[in-house]
Amino acid sequence: VAQFSAKLTVPLSLWDTRANRVSGKSKQAVETNRELDRISVSINSHYRQIVGLNGLVTATEVKNAFQGIASTQETLVKYFAHHNEEFSKRVGINREASTAEQYNISLNHLIRFIGKKYKVSDIPFSKLDLSFIEAFDFYLKIELKRMPNTILCIVRHVRKMIKLAIGEGIITRDPFEGYTPERPKAKQKYLTREELDRIMTTQLDHPARYLTRDMFLFSVFT
Repeated sequence: VAQFSAKLTVPLSLWDTRANRVSGKSKQAVETNRELDRISVSINSHYRQIVGLNGLVTATEVKNAFQGIASTQETLVKYFAHHNEEFSKRVGINREASTAEQYNISLNHLIRFIGKKYKVSDIPFSKLDLSFIEAFDFYLKIELKRMPNTILCIVRHVRKMIKLAIGEGIITRDPFEGYTPERPKAKQKYLTREELDRIMTTQLDHPARYLTRDMFLFSVFT
């Protein structure tokens, strides 16, 4: 519950406590009830806007929005999109276009996940926790059937946004704490006979390299 003053005054004898309105049809009653209706419509409008953005809402957030007190909550998608815009401006200077594209792909996956899972377009940093991270991982792995390498890349991009937000003081708690990503299993590679022959017969340009090669070949054959 969040209380505030409507800055309206009426005689106590005219106030209907059940209907929360002024009784009668006097000019004061009509004008006061009209103002109460306006306040009610405005509060409901702010409530729907906040729910549409965050999915979750508190009475204090609605009250602050109604009274024109700006919310200081930063949201993940908005922050991520701003990062990508700034990153793109540096492409060709000290950033690669391919990396910018990867960030945009990761952002699009995140947007679709939030929309499907939470039915909202964005989510405040303050609402992020381990369950959010694990649900995103599950979405990428099970629903989209992405490979571990791809998931690792996407999640790393999200994690970078979290680290940047922590560095800026937007949040103090790391929602990734306790999260363990699935690491791609390294495939053991074996040298073919042809590759070994090439290593043994290649001419080298320094005596130390011959020693290094001999040690390597010794380890291969023992």
